[in-house]
Amino acid sequence: MTTFPKHTKTAIKVDSISKMYPLYKSSRDRMKEALHPMRKNYHTDFYALRNVSFEIEKGESLGIIGQNGSGKSTLLKILSRVLTPTSGNFEINGRVISLLELGSGFNPELTGLENIYFYGTILGFNKKKIESKLDDILAFADIGQFVYQPLKTYSSGMRSRLGFAVASHVDPDILILDEVLAVGDMRFKQKCYRAMDSLINQKRTVVLVSHDTGSITNFCNKTLWLNEGQIQDFGPSNEIGKKYVGFMTYGLETKPKNKEVAKAKEPDIVLKSKSDAAKIALNDIKWSDVGNLESFGEYGAVIEKVALYFKDSDKRVDVVEGGEWLTLYAQISVKDNLVSPGLGIQIKEKRGNSLFTVNNYLYNKELSSLKGGDTVIIQTDIKFPLIMVGKYTMNIALSDGDQQNHIQHHWIHDAIVITVNNQDQKYKRGANIIVLDNADYNVQMHNI
Repeated sequence: MTTFPKHTKTAIKVDSISKMYPLYKSSRDRMKEALHPMRKNYHTDFYALRNVSFEIEKGESLGIIGQNGSGKSTLLKILSRVLTPTSGNFEINGRVISLLELGSGFNPELTGLENIYFYGTILGFNKKKIESKLDDILAFADIGQFVYQPLKTYSSGMRSRLGFAVASHVDPDILILDEVLAVGDMRFKQKCYRAMDSLINQKRTVVLVSHDTGSITNFCNKTLWLNEGQIQDFGPSNEIGKKYVGFMTYGLETKPKNKEVAKAKEPDIVLKSKSDAAKIALNDIKWSDVGNLESFGEYGAVIEKVALYFKDSDKRVDVVEGGEWLTLYAQISVKDNLVSPGLGIQIKEKRGNSLFTVNNYLYNKELSSLKGGDTVIIQTDIKFPLIMVGKYTMNIALSDGDQQNHIQHHWIHDAIVITVNNQDQKYKRGANIIVLDNADYNVQMHNI
């Protein structure tokens, strides 16, 4: 490990890091290998990491995702200098504060208060500096009189509170966190989220390992996806999150465009729904082609085109105010028979977080079965929610089954982009996402 000059913009640079562990069938084989005069191997090589390379700049936040055993924690331990890589090297610029596990860096025999001074000293702070931060640390941890008790008597949640409180208040240049937000009650998690927001706004570098893709998308502008010790993908968090959803939820790979399917014949286009017929003539719909958008699925049926209109009109949707009824049309090309088809719509905000999801399974709206060779249009009418001004996207998905068990045939990311624009002030408050209608809010005062 080397350190950059202070003027560099790079915070962390990892170059072809690998970490190998020898695996023995028994302790006897370990002893035989150690004592063999010809250095015969009795082990197999297991690579927790293999040729991992990436770089992030100062002020960036990096999320690391992957299945259990993919090498996430191993990578963080190497960056924190707890482990040494088998090969490759890495470079770090700045003071690194790591919270790899509950109470890491603490002495279980010391009290919580003593551990604050102990850990601060390890990090290079003198007593005066620690005391200047002490009140803020204690207020953040909020463990009351337990701060005077030995750490070994703490619950996992209390150790997490104390560890994060110290790590976030000692002015780290680079903060490394490994699933520490998985422990603790809701109020403490929200406090941690606010602290991370503050660090990111101060242009501190944050590296976060989490199985919660929502946290990764919210806090990290870049994401590294590890799979079996190797880089599966690396890039903007929103884009990597899309691919990870398909891989982890359905075991399917997100592709830049639709997988090739046999072209259906050209029958009369029909509305395969048990709802009322569409108000606009189906032949007059102005479609948007979604064939080149990122998607995943089994592709037994494919969403070829989509269109969004204001309900019962021939006006396409571009800008909405909220509270209006909209109609989504999806043209489907069917290759395999679908017994119980489902069409789902997911509305996402700019960071990729889902605001809400609707599908015909959830609302017991049955669609007719589909046969291979069919070309159909599915119509969905929804009342668009009252939400704050901004841009939103729609994921559209086609499946077969029911809400609990279904085959995902085609999931399209960001199939439609919508702009919400309302001049009313209540739609412009940054703290809001969902906005109440006037009829849904009242206030009054009572004299006592």
